[in-house]
Amino acid sequence: MSAESNARVHIHAFRWWVGNPEMTRAEAELRDLAALRDAVAYEIGIHAHEVATYEGISWATVADALSISPAAARRRYER
Repeated sequence: MSAESNARVHIHAFRWWVGNPEMTRAEAELRDLAALRDAVAYEIGIHAHEVATYEGISWATVADALSISPAAARRRYER
């Protein structure tokens, strides 16, 4: 199993809004995905900043891991 397919298994297993009687299943699934998106974006930002600032990982390496340019990584994650 690849990292991506394993991550998808976790995504499909995450259920916070699904089962809420106040919304449709489709809306609940979208809310669950949005919650995951926001949490992942936050964690990537924190981790990218920490490894580049405190662990000596270059912005080029951070950018390569995230499939973005080094300039974009710095703009996005350097504080």
